[in-house]
Amino acid sequence: MGSYRTQRSTHDLLKLLVVALCASTAFFLSDVHAADPDPLADFCVADLSPNAPLVNGYACKPRTNVTTDDFVYTGFRQAAASDAQIRQAPTGAVVSLAGPKEWPGLNTQGVTHARLDFAIGGVIPLHTHPRAAETLLVLKGTIYTGFISDDNVLYASTLKQGDVILFPKALLHFQLNVGNETAITFNTLTSQSPGLLLSANQIFEPNITSAVIEKSFGIDAATVKLLKASYPGHP
Repeated sequence: MGSYRTQRSTHDLLKLLVVALCASTAFFLSDVHAADPDPLADFCVADLSPNAPLVNGYACKPRTNVTTDDFVYTGFRQAAASDAQIRQAPTGAVVSLAGPKEWPGLNTQGVTHARLDFAIGGVIPLHTHPRAAETLLVLKGTIYTGFISDDNVLYASTLKQGDVILFPKALLHFQLNVGNETAITFNTLTSQSPGLLLSANQIFEPNITSAVIEKSFGIDAATVKLLKASYPGHP
């Protein structure tokens, strides 16, 4: 009888160890795949030709067609719009983005870059990048910027030329030009497909029942209607 109990206890212990091993393996694998995978070659310049297959990213251009130009991007030399156009933009700011489509050499490298240009008082509204962390380097001007942690704490600072801030992956963040001149920042995101979710658009663009928004924010139907008609991303 004692031998049977010992064998059963050993069997139960082995079962628990197997379950724990499976759980830890699943956690490890989910963590590994939480970001862009490591490339399988030194580079894979995006093949942007019309007939190239679309996969999770872009197919590789044949190496015989790869040139130095595939690894150099000059699109940030100028703003994506004139000063007047930036001032007239809905939020007083414009974004010039460089991912694999604009800069083929970035394909499979797990990075995207952006140039942000701000008019005085211009803002990049509250938003998240679900698949990327981000850094912001101020090239010109004075930017008030920050992010909100998952326990609703604001981490914000006023940055000047040469200052850098980190926005952790998928957390809500913003940028506001608080200086008396135009401002420029250079941003780097840790994914070639970081995603962009603007908070106002996420709430007001889908056809969410007004009562849900009313109860969520403690406002009435008239206010919901006003906000839907006036947020910067409104069509």
